[in-house]
Amino acid sequence: MREPTQICRGFTDDQWRGLEKRLGTGDESAWSCAIEVFERRIRERFFACIEALMDADSKLDVEVPPGASLDCSTLPNDDGKRVVVPGFAIMSLCCLLAETLQSFRESPGKPADTAGPYTYPDGSCVKPVSSPSTNDQFKKFLRRPAFGGAFNDAKIAKKFVDGVRNGILHDAETRGWRIWRDEPLDQIVEPQAEGYALNRNEFYRALKGEFDSYLQDLRNPLNAQLRGSFVKKMSRVAEKC
Repeated sequence: MREPTQICRGFTDDQWRGLEKRLGTGDESAWSCAIEVFERRIRERFFACIEALMDADSKLDVEVPPGASLDCSTLPNDDGKRVVVPGFAIMSLCCLLAETLQSFRESPGKPADTAGPYTYPDGSCVKPVSSPSTNDQFKKFLRRPAFGGAFNDAKIAKKFVDGVRNGILHDAETRGWRIWRDEPLDQIVEPQAEGYALNRNEFYRALKGEFDSYLQDLRNPLNAQLRGSFVKKMSRVAEKC
């Protein structure tokens, strides 16, 4: 017999399947439970982990002078202490969280439709109409109100997706971006002579703001389309978990 999987601590995929049947009947108590399950899942798997990394940050920055000798003499003596430099790990989780929230706001894309016919190269066939890519969906998410217009410039949004989201997740490095703890002051992004600077704490605050906004929208029964997308995504979670 299959062992149920917990979607969040204390709530299983089997429970979700039963709860899902009540969501389409206008049962707001069922909706309240479903939203709490989702909120707990996201907080447990993303927010708590990001904040644990922030708390663990050693913040032991080391100055290396220009022209330092080409050996290991500038390496600090950490005296056996555990040193945690979590910038990349934090931004990896932030990017995964952004992808997750966007996937709940909009139903997963359907297989490509077709348009045609046309002849290429020797006979008739159909040309697929592509659905929005994950990069496109990510850029759309970066233009949500909580980010305060930081990524409204299409170039900056594209550079972030290419240089941070794709760079960290695919190559474990950023491309043309510096990720800082507290700078640039009071803003998420700052163009620099060579690339961009990203304030990871401000980016995280914007993510939390977007999450709170989504929960508020989800609690409104008038947002039928948003709720429909939510149910589809949660049902996929229950199916695949």
